[in-house]
Amino acid sequence: MATSNAATTYLENKLLAHIFKNTAYTSPGNSIYVGLATAVSDAEAGSLTEAAFGSYARQQVNAASWTLASSSTDQQTVTNTNNIEFPASTGTTQTITHAFVADASSSGNILFVGALDASKQIATGDIFRINATNLTIEIK
Repeated sequence: MATSNAATTYLENKLLAHIFKNTAYTSPGNSIYVGLATAVSDAEAGSLTEAAFGSYARQQVNAASWTLASSSTDQQTVTNTNNIEFPASTGTTQTITHAFVADASSSGNILFVGALDASKQIATGDIFRINATNLTIEIK
């Protein structure tokens, strides 16, 4: 489905400051939300147009619902363990082009942005679902 390879500048700066400047960076804990976007103007800046179809809301995915790649492999990835399902659209047809990870249910900071393998039009009654293991976050 989507691989979010683009860590935002916000996240990159927080991680570098944490490692090299001894600046505390608090984990978002269970405040990890997956959202949908209809356009991205600058992935690194986290500048995007968030979906707004009827009943849309970012979906919380707690820490236990992510699977880290084994530290013995040459992969720096995490994938969703369970389906991530958005509510059925109650109107406003939109085309979803990207998925993103944020640290809040609205506003907050965008952490990762990635394009879908193929864009998907959402019409009234449609449910957008990211199947288990289909969202991969990769740090290179």
